[in-house]
Amino acid sequence: MSIKKMRSLYKFLYSFLAFIVLVTCLIYTASANVNAIISPPFNVPKNWKNTNMLRTIDLTSSIVRETTAVVAQNIHNESIGEYYYPIPKEWDEHLSFIEVKERTTEQFFEVEKAEFNSLKWVASSKLSNQFENTFVMHISNDTNEIICGKPKNFKWPLSHTSSTNNYCSKIQYYKISFNRRLDPEDKIKFIVTTAFTHVLTPYPKEIAQTGRQNILFRGNQYGNSAYHTAQQKTIVKLPSAVIISYSQPTGYITSNRNTLEYGLFDGKEPNSYEELKIHYEFQQSILTVKGLRRDLEISHWGGNLAIEEHFNLTQEGARLKDQFSRLEYHKNIYTRQNSVMTRELSLSLPAHASNVYYRDEIGNVSTSHLRYEQDKTVLEFKPRYPLFGGWNYTWYYGYNVPIGDFVKYHSESGRYILNIPFINVLPRVTYDKVQVRIILPEGASNIKVETPFPVDKESHGVHKTYLDTIGRYLIVLDKFNVLNDHSKNFQISYTYNSFELLRKPLAVSVCLLGAFLLSMVYSRMEFGIGKSEKKS
Repeated sequence: MSIKKMRSLYKFLYSFLAFIVLVTCLIYTASANVNAIISPPFNVPKNWKNTNMLRTIDLTSSIVRETTAVVAQNIHNESIGEYYYPIPKEWDEHLSFIEVKERTTEQFFEVEKAEFNSLKWVASSKLSNQFENTFVMHISNDTNEIICGKPKNFKWPLSHTSSTNNYCSKIQYYKISFNRRLDPEDKIKFIVTTAFTHVLTPYPKEIAQTGRQNILFRGNQYGNSAYHTAQQKTIVKLPSAVIISYSQPTGYITSNRNTLEYGLFDGKEPNSYEELKIHYEFQQSILTVKGLRRDLEISHWGGNLAIEEHFNLTQEGARLKDQFSRLEYHKNIYTRQNSVMTRELSLSLPAHASNVYYRDEIGNVSTSHLRYEQDKTVLEFKPRYPLFGGWNYTWYYGYNVPIGDFVKYHSESGRYILNIPFINVLPRVTYDKVQVRIILPEGASNIKVETPFPVDKESHGVHKTYLDTIGRYLIVLDKFNVLNDHSKNFQISYTYNSFELLRKPLAVSVCLLGAFLLSMVYSRMEFGIGKSEKKS
C-alpha cells in the first residue's frame, strides 16, 4: 500500500472517530435534557388550608420587603409539623433572607430549602385549577429555553377569555418546621418575612440632573401559597403619594395616599397569579455595594483589634440623560432641591474606635468628620464627587479598638471567643458580595466558626506578615446578596497559649543573635591573597 493511501485511510479513521464522539455527546446531552424535562415534579401534600392571609409589600426603600401573616389549618387526618412555602424562581434568585416566627409567641421556626419544582404551571384566577397539570414543557429550538405550552387538542373553557395572566414558573419550595405537631383541625398563626434585592426598575431609565425618579414594580396580587386560601388581602406601602399608575382590578382595590389595598379575595387556589404593576415616584438613591472586603486582625501582643473595610459602591438609580452640570449641582445644593444623587455617607463605629482613617484610590480624603457620642463613634464623609445613577466610587477606611471590646476569654473551656457583627451598617445599602477575613494571632489553634446564618463559602488558610515564623491562621467567609439585616454577631473561638506571646521577641532575638555571630565571623576572616606581615 502506498504512503498516500495510508494517509487517506488514517484521515478517514480519524474523521470517523470524531463523528462517533460528536454523535455520542449529542445523544447524551439530549437524553439529559429529556430526563430534566420529564422528571416528575415535586407535589406538595395538600395537608393545609389557609383560612386567612394578610400580605404586606413594603416599597418605601430600594429593598422590597414582604410580610405575610398566615392562619393555617390542618385538614389532614394525622398530626403535621411541616408547612411548604413557595417562591417563584425569578424571585428566589433575588431573595436575601427569609424568616418565619409564630405570631403569638414570637418564636422563630426553622426554615430550609426543600424541593425544586421545575414543571409548575402557575395559573391566574381566570383558569380553573382542574387544568393545572394539563400543560406541558418543551425546549425551544431557537433559544434552548424551557417554554410552557398546552396540548394540541386542549381548548380553553368558555369562561376563560385571555391567557396573558398565566405563565410558566419554576418554583422553589421552603420547608417550615414548626416547634410542635398540630392535630387535625388545629390552627397555627405565623408570619413569613422575606426581603428581595434588585427587583425594582427605574422607569424611565434616564432622567435630567434635577429630574424626578420613577420606579416600576411588577409582582403578584396574591400571596405565595402552595395551599388553598380561603381569604386574603395584599397591602402595598409606597414612599410617597405620587403614584403614576397601578393595577386596578374592578371591585378589589382601595387607595389611601401612599397605600394600596388589594382584596378581599376569596377562595384562591394554590399558586394563583394576577399581575400587579405599580409605577410610582421614588426620590431616593439606589445604592449597591458590588463588593465589600472586611479585614479583622487580632493581636494579643498589642491588645488590639484592627478593622479595615474596602467598598466598591454603585448608584443604580436612573442615569443622567445629559452631561453632568456643575452649575446645576451647586444650584441644587443652595436651593435645597430634592435629588436622587448621593453627596454624603455616614458609618457608626464602636465607641472606643481610635486612629480612624478614610481614603480612596487617590489618597486621603479630607472631606470627613468624626463625631464622638456616648455609645458610638460616627464617621461622616463626602465622596470626591456626587453619585448619580450608574456612577461608582471606591474607598476604604479603618480603625483600631481594644481587643477586650470584642474578644473574651472563657475560663471554663480555656478558649478565646471573638464576637463581632458580620458587617457594619451602611444605611439604605444592599451588598452583592461580602467577604470577611479574620486573621487570628500566630499560634492560635482549635478553631471553631459559628455564624447566625448560612454563608456561601468558608475557607481556611495562612496569612503571613512581618516577623511571622509559621504565619497566622486565616478564616475567610463569603456571602452574596447581603442586607443590613445580616449585621448579626458571629463567633470564632480558638485556643491561644500565653507562651505564644514570646514567639515574636524570640524570633527577633534569634535574628539579631544570628546577625551578631555572622558579623563576628566576618570580622575574623582573612580576604587577602597572602599573609600580612607584622610591623616591627
